Amino acid sequence: MHTFAVAGIELDTFTVVQGAIQGLLYGLLALGLVLLYRTTRVVNFAHGQLGVVIAVFMLKLTDELEIPYLPSLLVCLAFAAGLGALSEMTLRRLFKRPRVLVMVATIGLAEVLYLLSLLRIFSPKQTNVPFPVPIDWEIHIGDGIIPPESVLTLIVAPLVAIGLAAFLRFSPWGLAMRGMAENTDSARLSGVWVKRMSTLAWAIAGLLSAITAILYSPGRTSTLSEALPPGVLLRALAAALIASMTSYTIAFAAGIAIGIIEQIATFNLVTDLHSTAYITLCLFLLILLALAVQVGRLRRDPRTEERSSWVLGGESGRARADATRRWVGRGGVTIALLLGAGLPFMVSEGRSLTLSFVFIYAVIALSMVVLTGWAGQVSLGQFGLVAVGAIVAARLPDMSTILLLVVAGLISSVVAVVVGLPALRIRGVYLAVTTLGFALFMQVTVLPNPCWTLPFTDTDVCTGLPDQFSTYLDRPDLFGMSLTNTRDFALFALGVLIVVLLIVRTWRDRGIARRLIAVRDNETAAAAMGTPVVRTKLLAFALSGFLAGVAGACFAFAQQRFSAGENFGPKESILVLSMAVVGGLGSVPGAVLAAVYLVGLPFLLGSTGTVQFITSGFGVLAFLLYLPGGLGAVACHTGDLVAKLIQRTRAEPTGADA
Repeated sequence: MHTFAVAGIELDTFTVVQGAIQGLLYGLLALGLVLLYRTTRVVNFAHGQLGVVIAVFMLKLTDELEIPYLPSLLVCLAFAAGLGALSEMTLRRLFKRPRVLVMVATIGLAEVLYLLSLLRIFSPKQTNVPFPVPIDWEIHIGDGIIPPESVLTLIVAPLVAIGLAAFLRFSPWGLAMRGMAENTDSARLSGVWVKRMSTLAWAIAGLLSAITAILYSPGRTSTLSEALPPGVLLRALAAALIASMTSYTIAFAAGIAIGIIEQIATFNLVTDLHSTAYITLCLFLLILLALAVQVGRLRRDPRTEERSSWVLGGESGRARADATRRWVGRGGVTIALLLGAGLPFMVSEGRSLTLSFVFIYAVIALSMVVLTGWAGQVSLGQFGLVAVGAIVAARLPDMSTILLLVVAGLISSVVAVVVGLPALRIRGVYLAVTTLGFALFMQVTVLPNPCWTLPFTDTDVCTGLPDQFSTYLDRPDLFGMSLTNTRDFALFALGVLIVVLLIVRTWRDRGIARRLIAVRDNETAAAAMGTPVVRTKLLAFALSGFLAGVAGACFAFAQQRFSAGENFGPKESILVLSMAVVGGLGSVPGAVLAAVYLVGLPFLLGSTGTVQFITSGFGVLAFLLYLPGGLGAVACHTGDLVAKLIQRTRAEPTGADA
């Protein structure tokens, strides 16, 4: 096999071809992302999962029902187009709302599609059978063999890309979609059916996702079986960002380049145990570099990304102006605190531990209230900051509990500020991609590697978990009292939540929240009024990171035994973002209620089908579509009704008065 070196990096022709084939799949996925963003300004995090449903259904048709490959393929592609169009029609009522909420809705949609792929009507009885490949051609390159499925990708992917380019260039529908991408209002005045073109764009994106999954699945079906496959999707997002989310050609070429670079890195680091960690680090840095280089083009857009602001969920002017309403609110808080303090003694020890996690997740949700609800910065990597707090707890087990929580919060705050530096020039969905990369970077690169050797200095720096597979922590003491008992620890977690609630309420009532909201809604106007925009943005990340770090230390003590791969992935960050949405963006009580809803119900009521249904992506979508104020708004409306009822009761005349 012909091996050569470029800039000291060894590679061979077979490795480059393998990387190009892998990159073709990243490029196809990136094409769908760019298409949807150009036409509807949506970054679709359900894009990969839609293809998974089709790939699973393809396996059912060909293996279980024994339908030939070509008819099965045609049925699956038609199904993919219909599923993409149905997704657009489901989310259509959100398209005039902030793009951030639409992006969160696509995350919920990804979970819905994941559950759809598990239904017996789509899923085969056996999923470990070989995925069908219609050709048996092989290509020999030196001593290496390109298998039939890779040959199929090498043939089909370029043809699909060329077909999409021809469709957009020469067809009237492509012309309409290009006009819609430039200016929706002008396209509508020119006679373009904007809604129909939007549906068509989602249908085409569904086709691209399905083709990618079908080409990707032979031998690797499990890789795309997650509700949100962060590794594959992140590579496609990186390619799309390199193309400024606008150029199909650059996105496709960037996907191929990422695949080649990844394969070359794997070839050169094949004997290194940290090869995956280094590759993930390079991918994260590539995303940051793409954003830094393309930030000017990302911001020069005739169609603004944030079309409108969101109202603080759960806020009620009546609650501040009416004395009766204030007493009702205080009464509700008192009842909730008494219930939270009494529940650990009413349930078993296992349920008490569950309550601890509910309280801790509520703290993490409050950190999202500060960052996303008030500051408008979307984070898909919040659990990466929680992981920082857990690392501090694992590395400093002998420190006093209160001091440990403060140190964990401060270190996480510093990391959050570093992660938030791109927010000084970008916001919204672009920052979400960056934080998703950070979450994957923490899970794959930092946590599994206990120590690093700095180049040129031979100095070891220990930043990961002491044991990536099973790190164990003893629960600490608090003022001489042991927290080993789960009931005692549940009360400790409740105490941390109460303190955090008081801190967040202080931030809200003393003007910090107003500064964050002012910068979120209109940076120019806020700067004109004397608000330091840069410091305010970084302040949001610092405050949010502090709360996440405190929660991370508590999470480590509650979990006691945890690992890098299971407890701190992007899925947990998505769960936390869902809490912020379900609770009502910006709502302090809503964040706590959302933690009870999304974390407490599955544990306390069991993982029944009904509970999974209402707490999965279906529940998130339902709140976004039909209850945009979230649980915080429900709580406030309930308090208003109770206050009105009390006032009416007091105002009713007695018999003597009559």
